[in-house]
Amino acid sequence: MIGHVIDRFEIQGRAALEYGAEGTVVIFRRDPDTSLPNAGDPVLLVRNDGWLYSGKAEDIRDEPTASASGLFLRNLTREDVPVGSVVRWGEALRLLQSAVA
Repeated sequence: MIGHVIDRFEIQGRAALEYGAEGTVVIFRRDPDTSLPNAGDPVLLVRNDGWLYSGKAEDIRDEPTASASGLFLRNLTREDVPVGSVVRWGEALRLLQSAVA
């Protein structure tokens, strides 16, 4: 499945201590017919400049009234995730991985 980043915010400092990790919450739009990743599922973040980040989905949230979903990615800053980046998971990620292998 594929989502397009529309916003992001960084968890750091005292908030990260309370949250349990530093990283960035990525807010994205996705086709409403696609399922969200499960906690621990692999995700791939692809920036417009081609930079890739491979990680695991954590703290997944869905807000149907806002047509947006969110997930937490560890060890990323807000600057690491520009608006317009693409998040891939599930079948979309498996297809990409098999095409590269």
